[in-house]
Amino acid sequence: MNWDRYGHRRYKGTLQRFFLLMCCLSSFYLSAQKPTPTIIRGCAKFACGEEIRLIAFNDMVTYHKTIAASDKIDKNGNFELSYTVVEPTLVQIAIRTSKAEFYIEPGKEYRFSVEMDPQLFDLLDPMAYGGYLQIHCENISKNDINYKINWYESVSSDIVDFFSPNILSDISPAQFDSIAKEIHARFPIIYAPDRFYESYIYYSYASLERLLLQKEKGSLYKKYLDNEYVLYTNPAYMNFLNEFYDRYFINSPHIALNDLKECINKEGHALALFNLVGKDPYLINERIREIAMIENLMQLYENKEFNRWNIIRILNEMAQTSHFEEHRRIAENAVAELQRFNSGAFLPDTRMKEANGADFTLSNFKGKWVYLQFFNTTCLDCIREMTIIRQLQEKYKNNIVFVSISTDFNFGHFIQFKEKYPQFDWTFVHFNGEYQWLDDMGITTLPDNMLIAPDGKLSNRYAPDITKELSIYLARLFKEEEDLSTPLNPNKEKSN
Repeated sequence: MNWDRYGHRRYKGTLQRFFLLMCCLSSFYLSAQKPTPTIIRGCAKFACGEEIRLIAFNDMVTYHKTIAASDKIDKNGNFELSYTVVEPTLVQIAIRTSKAEFYIEPGKEYRFSVEMDPQLFDLLDPMAYGGYLQIHCENISKNDINYKINWYESVSSDIVDFFSPNILSDISPAQFDSIAKEIHARFPIIYAPDRFYESYIYYSYASLERLLLQKEKGSLYKKYLDNEYVLYTNPAYMNFLNEFYDRYFINSPHIALNDLKECINKEGHALALFNLVGKDPYLINERIREIAMIENLMQLYENKEFNRWNIIRILNEMAQTSHFEEHRRIAENAVAELQRFNSGAFLPDTRMKEANGADFTLSNFKGKWVYLQFFNTTCLDCIREMTIIRQLQEKYKNNIVFVSISTDFNFGHFIQFKEKYPQFDWTFVHFNGEYQWLDDMGITTLPDNMLIAPDGKLSNRYAPDITKELSIYLARLFKEEEDLSTPLNPNKEKSN
């Protein structure tokens, strides 16, 4: 084995064995950390035949949602969902438009029984009336993250109510000290960024301290944010961060409002804004600064003093150039959220059903103006609108297509409605259980209406009031189109 007097062969062999050992250890560590599916099995007997969806949050600034898994509830009410996570994660389950939130942990199996008030379950927006899916976990233990978080929320709420019955009134230092003492005696209020539960408690307490004590920002920042960790997937941390920087740019004494307007309205570049707000002592951390930029740009989008297109430009730039992968995703979600109802936005396509069962898509009418009315068969205001649509349809049948979309959960009710009102002879379709599409389009109240341009893009998410303004709007719209199509129209000559 000693190939020369310097022992080179022996040393080389030792290195090989060392690297082999490290590779084995690394492989073992990686396999131990390898994401494993979380299984959710359960029973929802009230919803046999319905689709159940598992919804994940893509980020906790915009709360953009994606469907992570889905299953059809069988005739006995049973379902199974699978989703791979690497840390405790907040998710929703949804059946129709009813939802409930809970946390899942990597590699665990959950057994749920799901219940719902049947009257609320049949509503388009049950949450507006306090209607939520009721989840009962059959195999929960005191070590489960849901149990521990719910226990903290319940106990801390009781403590606050006991010492400060009216939380909106001024609270004395003595009251807060009593609240703090009681919470600290029951829960670990410690900074542990690598542990989800401890971080959740720590930053939930931070939000409580901010609310009750109304502490000066400097002390809150130093205590809770002046560190190297950003806990993107911890709702308590992100909630505190979002609260801390809520409408921060226009209220900060360290950011001149005129400078902010000039930076956004005239320069319109992410780096310029990044450098400007970086002068604030509570925006030194570059990760936090970028999150605050995204949050505040979304809020300034509705402020008429700021240029909307430049705000979108800055967010798009961040989505392309940020050094932080998480921020690129959040900025991209922010742009999608801000623009989803803008004129010219792309409509997510969906497959609906005609009364005869044939498939229907909105692309069928591309090249024409389309007015969408969302209704259900128990909505009297919707029927009143239809009497006006009937008149408009007769007047503008060569210019626009009217489509009434039934959101009835029971397809049979839609068929019966069509038979009852044969005088409503324009296009009627059923939403075909496309609950995610309704959610994406923000359909929560009825009647609701929108106008689609001939290119298939959104023209008006909230169309003019059909009882007052729509007739005038359509008359002007088609008069302008007619003028533009006339060869001798002077406006057209100028445009050429």
